Amino acid sequence: MGKPWFRGAIVVGFMLLLVTSASAAAGWSSGRAEYGATATLEAQIYMLEQYNFALTDIENGQYELARQRLEFIFAADPDFLDVADKWVEVMLVLSQTSVPTGFAPATPSPTPTEDPRPKEGLMVVALNHLAASEWTETIDTLLALRKADSDYLTAKVDGLFYLALRNRGVKNILELGLFEPGLYDFSLAQNFGPLDGQALNYQQWARLYLYGNAFWLAYPQDAAYYYGQLVGLAPDLRDSNGLSAFYRYWQSLVHYADQLAAELNWCEASDQYERAQNARNDNGIQPTADFARQECLALTPQATSTSTSTTSPTINFTPSSTLSATPTPSGSSATPVTPTTGSPSSTPITPSPTPVSSTPTPTLSPTP
Repeated sequence: MGKPWFRGAIVVGFMLLLVTSASAAAGWSSGRAEYGATATLEAQIYMLEQYNFALTDIENGQYELARQRLEFIFAADPDFLDVADKWVEVMLVLSQTSVPTGFAPATPSPTPTEDPRPKEGLMVVALNHLAASEWTETIDTLLALRKADSDYLTAKVDGLFYLALRNRGVKNILELGLFEPGLYDFSLAQNFGPLDGQALNYQQWARLYLYGNAFWLAYPQDAAYYYGQLVGLAPDLRDSNGLSAFYRYWQSLVHYADQLAAELNWCEASDQYERAQNARNDNGIQPTADFARQECLALTPQATSTSTSTTSPTINFTPSSTLSATPTPSGSSATPVTPTTGSPSSTPITPSPTPVSSTPTPTLSPTP
């Protein structure tokens, strides 16, 4: 008779467990999505501010500063408003003037003189630069050739443009650590043909690095997220300052741990310090990591003492049950009943010759 009820209880409990797990998973997914949406919104607001600053810089003639802002926005989101067009305008101004940064040109820059060399000679020079891996010189020569005759060997010139821009983008990203100019070269090369798989990988690396830079110091947990992805692909990729992706990842973990420690969140700070030490063992942060671990462990006994104090009534109840089991007055044939529960001692339980239920509890009155 009891088996069907027991099986039903198991089924109900299992269903409750499934419902609870599903609710927890849905809550976690919703929270993660909300967090991602918030981070994306903050990044969009920041890029919009930089875009407005760039427009102000252009109006004030500060083209170099505007170039830096537009390059940052383009690296984060190439489709953001008309940032690509503004970037090209600024680059054209910078390439045609030698006026120091921060001052508007007083007079229009002179028009470059046309290269007097014949078209065939320009093609030969461009091919020589290309064979010598001189990408910038190749591009400049092809621009002169295209200006001299825009219809001269159009398909071949377009192919040379693609090779020079693609390879210069690779050099900027892998060798020079100039991620924004490298991404710009890739975008120009795509006007002449699709990028190959290797160039697409380099493009992804540069974007991940720039995404991490966007959150550097301000949001170290997000910076560690993007740098961590890059570490799995190209840990030795370095920027123009010589800082590798792995170093940025490790430093972001340390920054995040310091941030948690400043908020007295010792246990999570200890976990982040441990992650940082596992990635790269550094004696400089070991004392701080040890201190955070000790502060986290110091919180554990408080929870233990609280749980012990809640069970103290059960422990205090044991002596009273022992006193109530004193022998009955003479003349009674009842056998003393040894308590079977709540006794902390190791005294074995003495079997009673008669059933325990036959001895009424009221007869076990304490002796005056």
